[in-house]
Amino acid sequence: MGLAASQARLLTITARKADCEFQSMSLSHQKLALARDMENVSNEYQDALNTTKLVYDYYGSGDSDMALTYDLLMSPSVYNDYYPKLVTDAKNRVILNSSYAAAARAAGIPAEGLSGTPSSDVRNKFIEALVGENIITANKAASIEGVTYGNTLGLGDTVSVTQSTTNISYDDLLDLLNTYSADSASDGVLLGKANADPQAGKEQRLVTIAEDGTYSEDTSSGATITLADLLNGKTQYIIAYESQEGVAGNYPVDAAHRLQQDLLSDGEHGSKSVLSWIQDAFTTVLGGTSASDTALDYAYNAVYDLIWPNSELADAAGDGTRNQEVMDTVGTLVRNKKNDNGYKKDVAQASPNYLGMTYSHTKNYGGIKGWFHNKKNDNTTVSINLNNVAQVFLTAYVQYMEGIENSNYSWQLGEKSKSNLYDGDKDEFEFTIVGDTSTSEEDSDVMASFYDTMFNMICLNGWTENAQIDDSDYLSEMLKSGMAYISSISDDGYYYQGNYSTDQYILEVTDDEAISRAEAKYNTEKTKIENKEDTIDLKMKNLDTEISSLTTEYDTTKSVISKAIEKSFKRYDA
Repeated sequence: MGLAASQARLLTITARKADCEFQSMSLSHQKLALARDMENVSNEYQDALNTTKLVYDYYGSGDSDMALTYDLLMSPSVYNDYYPKLVTDAKNRVILNSSYAAAARAAGIPAEGLSGTPSSDVRNKFIEALVGENIITANKAASIEGVTYGNTLGLGDTVSVTQSTTNISYDDLLDLLNTYSADSASDGVLLGKANADPQAGKEQRLVTIAEDGTYSEDTSSGATITLADLLNGKTQYIIAYESQEGVAGNYPVDAAHRLQQDLLSDGEHGSKSVLSWIQDAFTTVLGGTSASDTALDYAYNAVYDLIWPNSELADAAGDGTRNQEVMDTVGTLVRNKKNDNGYKKDVAQASPNYLGMTYSHTKNYGGIKGWFHNKKNDNTTVSINLNNVAQVFLTAYVQYMEGIENSNYSWQLGEKSKSNLYDGDKDEFEFTIVGDTSTSEEDSDVMASFYDTMFNMICLNGWTENAQIDDSDYLSEMLKSGMAYISSISDDGYYYQGNYSTDQYILEVTDDEAISRAEAKYNTEKTKIENKEDTIDLKMKNLDTEISSLTTEYDTTKSVISKAIEKSFKRYDA
């Protein structure tokens, strides 16, 4: 009975051990499956970290959270300048949601579009269909239909709904410019700062010559000048540099180059350049339209080229050059008779007669002898007349607005009499300024221009329906994947199709909300997987313990059986 019982126990142990090993193997496979699940969850989270969304950055702040929606693009508001921003496909067809598509069908507009714009009757059918689709109210439709159909809107024609323009005279322009001043203290424009260079011997001075001829110099850094002061010419304003010969590096070329920098380069010696100040003041008053903004850029470049006609002066600065030919490339040599104030006064008084710089020379300068500033010190003065700089700027602006080929105005380096500058007292040219107008969705003209423009684009380019386009996420993915485009009206009155990234108002930003959702999902799934792994690990540990115990018992039982068999053989052998 003992041997039989041991053998039965051995079989039981073997069966249980095999079952435990099977369970342990099954749990190992479950752990591998959990590892794959964790990898998938991690990959999904990593992908989510790169999630972006499209927002409407109307104010150009770079941190807008205004969602880009189909309704925002296709409903009249200040955010689209009361002109529809159309979502289009690769064939430039307007993508319409279900409501707009139903209105287009009701108006009889085929999907492939028409050969041109139809009659006002078709347009009115489209407007009435918008009422049926709850896009606009019946009252609004009636007010729109009361406005003459604009069949050229979006086709090279626009109606300004957010800006109004006014033509003003030269005197009116001076009145407006009189409020924009250059103040060394507040604006940082370098005007009359004594010892602008810490090295002795170089001083910038603001020289003024009053209408009665009174001459004065200012190094207090407190001068205030308006652009109107420069243009009316009653007082002449000159920036002058005095460079003392004999001090290392203080040569006419160095002083002239320093003057160029103060006039043209922002940040030179901690200041705003004079030309930047002039452009800012003109832009504030005259800017705002495509033509005027381009004309202002043209004027800026014209003055820049007048003051910096080439790089010879910059190349020669700092190496002790005294070559008069280099100086002649940027200005005119003044050889007036020395008076009580020296050549500095002569140079400044001569500057109103020249465009570009006026300058004197030092002893033996350029190989020419005999012209001394005074008997003890050989000083050089380089100056430029700010009134002439402002006048050239305004002349270039008027020339561009008139048409460069049609204008008689011109300017060149050297004697002012050889140029033909704009004179507001003799020319009745009218300047255009821009002002804001009040617009609202209650304005029938505004509403009519919006929907007439949309209607014209649908008729001209055709349309396609997409019922999902109202979903902002779907719209963003369509735009980001290149399956849809944005068509916007340009300054020339035509619509142009482009990628969303080229639109100045559409910005692609990190989708923080999507990332937060992905992070929450990741943490939840990770916790679930880790809990399952902990449970499996505990079960596997228990199984390992049981298998170890069964192995020990198996070995013991097997040993008992072996000994019992051995005793049986010995008994029968005896």
